[in-house]
Amino acid sequence: MYNEEFDGLESLPTWEVLLEEQYRQLGQQNKALPTMAIATIKYDANNCPKRAKYCLVVLGNLDYHTWSKEATAAPVMSQLELRVLTSLAVFHRRVLKNCDVKQAFIQSKLPEGEEYFLQPPSGCPRSKPGEYWRLLRFLYDLKRASKIWHEMLSSHLKSMGLQQSDLSPCIFTGVSIPGEPPIFVGMYIDDIIYFSCSDSVEKKFEELLSGIGTLDFMGQVGLFLGTDFVGMNIQMVI
Repeated sequence: MYNEEFDGLESLPTWEVLLEEQYRQLGQQNKALPTMAIATIKYDANNCPKRAKYCLVVLGNLDYHTWSKEATAAPVMSQLELRVLTSLAVFHRRVLKNCDVKQAFIQSKLPEGEEYFLQPPSGCPRSKPGEYWRLLRFLYDLKRASKIWHEMLSSHLKSMGLQQSDLSPCIFTGVSIPGEPPIFVGMYIDDIIYFSCSDSVEKKFEELLSGIGTLDFMGQVGLFLGTDFVGMNIQMVI
């Protein structure tokens, strides 16, 4: 599990490896931020363990940059917006689907001039003693990671021809295939729900969305924002 997470980060690549001597020669005034490998268990809609995974995170509370609230805050979809999308899917007799982006924050590259140095997790079997990492991409728990990811995902959805709601920055809709019905999309960080009255539009949406990274398309929504769609027995197809 740890190797799966590490391989995914290393393959992008997420960092540049520096030996201790190279790091010291840079004369960094700020100490390299520590990292941790956190083991988590994902559950299905029936609250049964589905899979275990590791997530490599930075101790972002030690971030030595000074950021304003505007530079770090990212909007998220509300329960009310989820109910609206659910109601629309039921009204159109369609299944509300969902997917998530794997290692989402790491898809965002660090802006020019924004620099971080990290220490590998204590006891990391894939790092050498005295090794440091110069970050090339955002890593989980950095203060600006969710903000930059939201901007990246929003920009990608717009490039697909979708329009962002004037009332909610987490709701998108648009026509991806001329002459076909629109698609409705809601996003909560790296979790995305969507539906269209056309199977071909949904398929096209999934193909275009996959350009942002590796996605896990899970079909009909089961558990989303704490709402158990299976347990509530929400019938979307009549």
